Amino acid sequence: MPATRKARITASVSEQERDILDAAAAEFAAVGVRKAGMDEVARAAGVSRSTLYRRFPNKEALFRAVALETFEAGLSRLEEAVEGMPPREAVAEAFARGAEMVQTDPLLRRVVHEDRTVREVTSGVSALFIEMVTARIAATLRSAGATMADDDLLQAVEIHVRVVMSYLEVPASDPAHSTSDYARAVARKHLAPMIH
Repeated sequence: MPATRKARITASVSEQERDILDAAAAEFAAVGVRKAGMDEVARAAGVSRSTLYRRFPNKEALFRAVALETFEAGLSRLEEAVEGMPPREAVAEAFARGAEMVQTDPLLRRVVHEDRTVREVTSGVSALFIEMVTARIAATLRSAGATMADDDLLQAVEIHVRVVMSYLEVPASDPAHSTSDYARAVARKHLAPMIH
C-alpha cells in the first residue's frame, strides 16, 4: 500500500496544486493513465477528493496538466543543453537528449512507450502541442544563430517535431537504434542540414 499524507487544511492553493501534480505524476508513471486512480492521487497529495476535483475536474484535465508540466520541464532541459551551440549542433544534441530523456524519465517512458491510451486523452491537444513545441524550438534555434526565413525555420522544425513524435510512438526494434548516440548521429546526418 502506498504511503499517504495526512490531509492538510492550511496548505495554500499553489501548494495543494503542486502536491497534486507531484502525486499524479508518480501515479501515472507507476500504473499508467488508464489505471491511475483519482482517489490514490488525492490520498498521496494529502488533499480531499473535493479539493482534487475542484482543481482538476477529471483525470484527463489532471493528466494534461501533468503532461504540459513534464514537457515544459523537458524543453527547458533541452534549451539548457544546447545553449551556446550553433544551430545544426543544437538540433543533433537536442534530438539525442530528447531520446535519452524518454528512456530515463519514468513518466515520459510510461507515457511514450507503454501507455497507448495517452493518444486518446491527448488527441485534442496534439496540434496545439506541435505548434507550441515548434515555436519554442524555432526560437531556440534562432537565438543559436539560425538565419533562414521564419516560415522556413518553422516548417523545418515542425518536420523535426513530427519525426520525433513518430520515433517516440513507434520505437526502433533494434536496441542499438534507441541510444542517444544513434539519435545524435541520425539527427546530425538528416535533420541538422535542414537548418541554416
